[in-house]
Amino acid sequence: MNNNQHLDVLLRSMDTAEQSSPPSRERAQSDLMRILNSEPIPAGPNSKTATQPSARTTPNRRRRAVALGGLAAAATAGMLVFPAISGGDPAFATWTAAPGTLIGSERDAAVSDCLSSKQHVGGGMYSTDLSAAKVAIAERRGAWVTVVLSGEDGFEATCTTDVTAPWFNKGTIGSIRKPSNAPSLPARGIAATQLGTGSIGNKPISIASGRVGTEVTAMSYINSAKEKVVVTVSKGQFAFWLPGNELQNASDQGVPVDVTYADGTTESRRLSF
Repeated sequence: MNNNQHLDVLLRSMDTAEQSSPPSRERAQSDLMRILNSEPIPAGPNSKTATQPSARTTPNRRRRAVALGGLAAAATAGMLVFPAISGGDPAFATWTAAPGTLIGSERDAAVSDCLSSKQHVGGGMYSTDLSAAKVAIAERRGAWVTVVLSGEDGFEATCTTDVTAPWFNKGTIGSIRKPSNAPSLPARGIAATQLGTGSIGNKPISIASGRVGTEVTAMSYINSAKEKVVVTVSKGQFAFWLPGNELQNASDQGVPVDVTYADGTTESRRLSF
């Protein structure tokens, strides 16, 4: 049996389409190694041209398929590993208009990260307020989590973080404040304490957060794509964010929102400082 015939037999033995039962894994691996290690036979002067049919056409095509299959597998493995190294959602591709609630260990981790990121702001001037603050909001929008901490005298700290990014490349934005004189809100009052556009990784992000009165139970915002963005309202605080810069003039012009009250009624309001 010449070398080409031998390769043909080996390839056919690995092709499940020509067998009544699948070949063994060990046999297939052994045969593949023998094929890859074999020496090609130079074409003779009377070899057939590519336009002429040949009995060796099918085995040669199968041999290329084996090689390409190996490359495809390697490329796929590389792509699967890459996100684990780079990680993150820099283009906000996972963002959702309706938030989910963080619970359990995810919530604990998000709150802990937010507290840690604010501990040394202003030389630690807010450390006492942070230690006494309560978690008002802990939400998720895709890969991003938002935590709002609130405390006495209008203290507020916010963190929006990409939790899928590696520790050395965390995408985070937020604020911390304690006004010298925070006025009390009426039962149906709404007041922004953070309203505008910032950036993470050179990508614009629009954020709004603040306080609500005791009768405010829900809020929503219609973005430029005519999509309803659900605002998280909890424990006297509200928060929402969206990719892009459409809130960049909000601090001057305000933002139209729909507000729902405890009695079920809804009205359109303008959110502003």
